[in-house]
Amino acid sequence: MRFSSATSQTPQKTKYKMGLLLLSAVVLAACGGGNSSSSESPTLNLNAAQKAYVTGGFSQSGDISGYCAGSKIQEFSPTVSGESLAGLPALISSEIEKDSLVNPTKFCSAFYNSNAGQPDGVEKIYWDPSTIGLMTDGSNPPNYVYSDLQAFPTSVTVGSQGTASTYVNYFGGPEPVTKGALTWSIEADTPTTLTWITVDTATLIASNELAYTSTTRYRLNADNSVTALDKVIDAKAAFTQGAGDLVINEKY
Repeated sequence: MRFSSATSQTPQKTKYKMGLLLLSAVVLAACGGGNSSSSESPTLNLNAAQKAYVTGGFSQSGDISGYCAGSKIQEFSPTVSGESLAGLPALISSEIEKDSLVNPTKFCSAFYNSNAGQPDGVEKIYWDPSTIGLMTDGSNPPNYVYSDLQAFPTSVTVGSQGTASTYVNYFGGPEPVTKGALTWSIEADTPTTLTWITVDTATLIASNELAYTSTTRYRLNADNSVTALDKVIDAKAAFTQGAGDLVINEKY
């Protein structure tokens, strides 16, 4: 996709990134929040589900609609233990993305660029071994710099919510451009599943204007597995460099 999806970025990339991921991808680590359960909603282990999802490898592939149109294939490999570019312990995933657009605009071509500029088209994603949250990759010049990482709670139900982490994004420059937070919440789904929602909200540091929100929905299953559902990217004119306010949808 990605506005962030939530992932780290090397200076060579021209693709816009919004951190979350991924779960920003996508997948976020987060703190516990309040509960508001009902007799028809289960209580599930988000910590175990998110850890298995990230470490086992996952996909956020599907159709693109809205301001940009087409399809994408985005695969994250199972993680391996290693070190970040700064030499800190990390879980490392290899992300491969192949984008196919219909009549792309300049913005869409930059946003969905199939990992252009990455060696062999593969981007390395770094996760904190303790919280299984996206971590600062240590690139110089920097991109996303994360702080306040929290692990997901082991027990969530409808109404649970929290903040995964906060960040600033330098976009490979000498000064930070955006700042934001990665938050999550739980909504009702079926008697045996929950809807897990992650939101990346960023503001422009220079003007304090909203830059974008990137909202991803997942199904949290009773067996502690996760199913990616969809993403809505709402980007504002102050961030899109001439493209105006725009909305992009991804259906997985």
